[in-house]
Amino acid sequence: MERKILLFAKLMSICFAGIGLFSLIDTWLTPESQIQYVLAHESEMGYRSSSKYGANHYRDNYLHCIPFRSRMPYHLRTTGEIDTLLTYADVAVRYAEAQQMQQEPLVVSKIPVDQQTYYDLEDGDSIRLFFSPLRNKPRGYTQYRWPFWLTLSEKQLKKDMPCLNPVLSQWVLTTQVFAFLAMLLCLITWWVKPFHISVGVFVFNCVITSLLYWLY
Repeated sequence: MERKILLFAKLMSICFAGIGLFSLIDTWLTPESQIQYVLAHESEMGYRSSSKYGANHYRDNYLHCIPFRSRMPYHLRTTGEIDTLLTYADVAVRYAEAQQMQQEPLVVSKIPVDQQTYYDLEDGDSIRLFFSPLRNKPRGYTQYRWPFWLTLSEKQLKKDMPCLNPVLSQWVLTTQVFAFLAMLLCLITWWVKPFHISVGVFVFNCVITSLLYWLY
């Protein structure tokens, strides 16, 4: 019985290593550029513990974006025109409005953005996003106020503005770490002989691979 369980764990660990390698390669390939429609704005506010002495207030800004058929990007208002409402509709409301005009379910991308971009763009504006080619995960963005935003590559973006958005950079780094862990744990599962250790490593690899597949 133990041999069958161990064989199953070893074979499954190879699949986990394959998922890890696939995700790792995805972070190395050149991303695809897409012009998308800003569906809605969202902010998450609260307190994060920064040390044992207290917590700091934080605000994370996100844009919910969907693909659209326009070939030319646009901004709703001209440079001198002012938005007198200064209000954004709820994500659910915007999604329902957009869904009424579509035949198929919408694929919404939740993109963490810097605070300036959050205020520069309005619901209905277009934004240029970089997506990983294999897993279609967001890796960066440019917006109309930036010079050469329609031709700027991801490599230039990282070089000129490396600290613009640490959330997306953290996603890439975490993906790479989890991918390496999945492949390393696969090797350990095959090399370690004690049954309880090998199966324990396999179970831990299940958790790592699940996080890699669903979250990163």
